[in-house]
Amino acid sequence: MTLSNPSHVAAAGRLAAVTLIAQFLLILATFAILSGAINWPASLDDPASVALPRLITEATPVMLGYGSYLIAALLLVPAAAGINGRLGLTGPVAGLILALATLSAIAKAIGISRWLFAMPGLAQAYVAPGADQQTVALVYETLNAYAGGIGEVLGVGLVSGVWTLLVGWSVLRSPGLIAKGLGIFLLVAGVLLLMTLPTAFGVELGPVLMISNLVWQFALLGLGLWSLTRPRAS
Repeated sequence: MTLSNPSHVAAAGRLAAVTLIAQFLLILATFAILSGAINWPASLDDPASVALPRLITEATPVMLGYGSYLIAALLLVPAAAGINGRLGLTGPVAGLILALATLSAIAKAIGISRWLFAMPGLAQAYVAPGADQQTVALVYETLNAYAGGIGEVLGVGLVSGVWTLLVGWSVLRSPGLIAKGLGIFLLVAGVLLLMTLPTAFGVELGPVLMISNLVWQFALLGLGLWSLTRPRAS
């Protein structure tokens, strides 16, 4: 890799670092807020009779928590642009990294936004006097399966998994032992994300979902911190 414009590479590295570290902190905030308020992420499997009334009683933390989650998901797009610049990538590889990050952000935004815009309305309909709760519950389950599948299976498992593998391979090719180690860590994180795909077919994976997301977040944090280091030409 030849660094023809070190100042541009350094600026791109700062962009990647700021956005990746910010998204890590927002994910921490998401977990802190939602786990205390609604027992998230275990609450994603709760039936409508439990989840919808709780959305009303915990409206403020739900909005704050999922709002933080949405911003964190969208930050992957500028982070990808910064990573391309930090690695000096151009052409199809850079375009694919940015396109996958954008697709992942859109898919995750669809999944997350159901809790910000659609579910609160369903919650009000569910508790309204004389409500047809069975019909509302059916709509809830359908929307949860549809938007959740797009966000969690496609956005997180598939697209983010492939994106992480591609970024990990690109980092692995950079000079330096730290880059090699980080590249391997990213590749492992990408494989773990792809391992969650059987959930789309009803396969129970136990702790794999939690472990894969935890490893991925620390891999992104490591990528952000590494992006601040001075590139080495080879």
